[in-house]
Amino acid sequence: MKTEPWRLNEHQIKVLKAFCGTLLAELNDVEIESLLNTKTKIPIDPEKIREFGKFDLSKHDEFIELLINNLNRDLPEESLSKLSKVLTLLTVRPSSFLLTGHFSPFYEISRKDREIIMQKWSKSFSIFRNLYKTFSDIILIPFWSSENASIFNSTIGYPGPDPRINSRLYTDNLKNFPVYEFIQVPPEGLELQFDVVVIGSGAGGGVVAARLAKAGYKVLVIEKGKYYHQSELTLTQEDSTTKLYERGGTLTNEDNSIGILAGSTFGGGTTVNFLASFKLPNFIREEWASEGLDHFTTKEFDNSMDAVSERMGVSTKAIVHDEKTKVLIEGCKRLNYHIADVPQNAAGAEHQDGWCLYGCRYGAKQGSLITWLKDAGDSGAKFVQDCYVKKVLIKNKKAIGVEAIVGSDERKLIVYSKKVIVSCGSIHSPALLKRSGLHNKNVGKNLFLHPGMCISGTFPDREIKSYYGTIISSYSGIDTDVYERTKEHYGAKLEFVPLHPSYEVASFPWRSGLDHKKRMLQLIHHSPLLIIGRDKSSGSIDFDDNDVPKIHYTINDYDSRNITEGVIAGVKVLVAAGAKSIYVGISELDEFVPAENDPLQDPKLKSFIEDIKKFGTKNCYFGSAHQMGTCRMGINPSTSVVNPRGKTWEIDDLYVADASVFPSAPGVNPMITICSVAYSIANFIIEDDQKTGNI
Repeated sequence: MKTEPWRLNEHQIKVLKAFCGTLLAELNDVEIESLLNTKTKIPIDPEKIREFGKFDLSKHDEFIELLINNLNRDLPEESLSKLSKVLTLLTVRPSSFLLTGHFSPFYEISRKDREIIMQKWSKSFSIFRNLYKTFSDIILIPFWSSENASIFNSTIGYPGPDPRINSRLYTDNLKNFPVYEFIQVPPEGLELQFDVVVIGSGAGGGVVAARLAKAGYKVLVIEKGKYYHQSELTLTQEDSTTKLYERGGTLTNEDNSIGILAGSTFGGGTTVNFLASFKLPNFIREEWASEGLDHFTTKEFDNSMDAVSERMGVSTKAIVHDEKTKVLIEGCKRLNYHIADVPQNAAGAEHQDGWCLYGCRYGAKQGSLITWLKDAGDSGAKFVQDCYVKKVLIKNKKAIGVEAIVGSDERKLIVYSKKVIVSCGSIHSPALLKRSGLHNKNVGKNLFLHPGMCISGTFPDREIKSYYGTIISSYSGIDTDVYERTKEHYGAKLEFVPLHPSYEVASFPWRSGLDHKKRMLQLIHHSPLLIIGRDKSSGSIDFDDNDVPKIHYTINDYDSRNITEGVIAGVKVLVAAGAKSIYVGISELDEFVPAENDPLQDPKLKSFIEDIKKFGTKNCYFGSAHQMGTCRMGINPSTSVVNPRGKTWEIDDLYVADASVFPSAPGVNPMITICSVAYSIANFIIEDDQKTGNI
């Protein structure tokens, strides 16, 4: 908890405003003429374009106030302190000179010179890249998420929330969304007794709770986020990310090079994910079994995956390929690349909902909230929301319950139980184990992220509208090329993803005030291609004095090369599909314009590919929606945190059941694997208790 609100002085606010006026700048007359010539199928209203061109974010005090409030809400004290210091350095002439090359405070430097400074930072050493990324993200993402930006929705062709938000698609499916009741903790606190406490309600916790409750255990599920009924899902960018994502969607690694999205709501990541529902590949099962985890190649694990897939309605039926996915299919077919449909947990129903990353208002996504938690409740499980578990209670090397606080007023909750299942996810599960006094050196190590980066093709004659349609319906597994070369199952996959305005600005580096506004005018024509890697190297998580996670992760040369090869393959796909320009997110490279005739044989393309190889992707900005491995499963406490049945080596009756137990990155969307592992661990608990007569 913050001891006091974060405040800025007058000069620091001037610096912050100067960054706002650089990133979303008032363009001059020549730039506005260029803006008016932007190729787009949106009906051009010259007055609206001029209004957009003249817009200067630094002149909008209400946004500055919103920005400061958001930073106060989402960033930990340490990050805010660092930001304050940087703002101060840019108010003082000597330190401003060291950072900018100008003896003036940042707010006294001309807009054009500030633009040049930002451009230089983006291509410089890591400390300057970090400054560039920090200010780009903390200003552009909140702006394009906020109501302030809605005045330009019609200008850029963005509808805002899903236009179908109150249609029959919503009203006819209200019955699909379960209603939950939650235990109310009074001001004086509460003590409870259960057989099992499950901490976390996502892909791991939901499954364990359902299985154990059905087997007759008295189960309590604790969730630190909140439950939102579908009627409460606004599908707006700012409100949704604030309510449904960890730290309001602002979580990053320590050097700010990787943005990390993690669900923080009832149902966890299954409430906000993209429906991709892959079973664990056979070669990964064999890899994990080769480390002594024999269960992963057994018929029993097959049964777990089948049961999970059936309950979650996993299927490729009724998939509709939208315009962005057609680009991937067209490009891959012309290049003879692999292309396949992505299984989805939509119960075989057509699910064209590009807003589903903000929660499924239509109740079609069969996440934990719709399936496992409902099953748990139907079998008698109870629930507590908005509840932070401070520690697992341990006595004589056995877990005997948890100590927690509920709500912003921190009402005390003590729950005594025979078993504790930690399913907080790969960021918070290791934190809880450490807070509870576990000393295993592997806790927090072995972090995998499936790092991904976006490239984008512009199709001025096609309305892509990537935020409409199915979120992900096809993928290309180009990682087979890496296997042929290295005999290792690493490399990258290609997927098209939806880019709402805030995701657009988060995914592609800002180049200039004019370039930014031109790109936003072409939003409906952008086809965003995600290159997502199976990482071989790993990072770690530790925690500051306030238990705030600190994520240490740097992409190594091996993984960077594989992602670079993915970028090159993605460029070829976009060229083959007819993109008129391509943006690769490498700061040193300008937008590439393919030749009109025979573009795949164009010498300029070959030169561009050589430049991609030259600069590589190691210094690019990445994203991660999959965090795994920080409480590793294994056969020896010297190399793992839990044993092959999910129980911690140090403490009896304490289990971990989520993505943190993965021995390595699976290379596919992990939801079905998390659920299947949790299903297996629940079965192990039931089997062991039956043998000892504890059930």
